Formats: sequence, C-alpha cells, structure tokens
Amino acid sequence: MADEKTGKKPTDKQGGKGGEQGGEAGGRGRQLLYTCFNDGAGNYVDSGWSYFTCWKCGALNYM
Repeated sequence: MADEKTGKKPTDKQGGKGGEQGGEAGGRGRQLLYTCFNDGAGNYVDSGWSYFTCWKCGALNYM
C-alpha cells in the first residue's frame, strides 16, 4: 500500500508548496514550520494542508 502513494499528490486533500520564510510577523499567521525529510530545509506551510512540496528540493512531504 505504501507503494501506491509514492510520488502522487492526494487529490481529495489540500496542500501546496512550502515557503522559505513565514508570511506574517509576530506569530499571528496560520503557518507552521515543517522540516523536509529529504534535505532538512524548513518549510512554512498552511496549518490546514495535509502535504507540501519543499521549496528547496521539490520533494513531496506528507504531514
């Protein structure tokens, strides 16, 4: 079953591309910091997402 998910984005869940820097200062944004499994880069992503692609290497990460 794990092979079926490899490299495919879920079509029924929300996600997107991670960002290098947070969007809003003061901790008032809805973004969380996740680390990419592939290269260790920090990605700021929306709290409602279930996956993201790394801004640096493009790897697909599930949360």
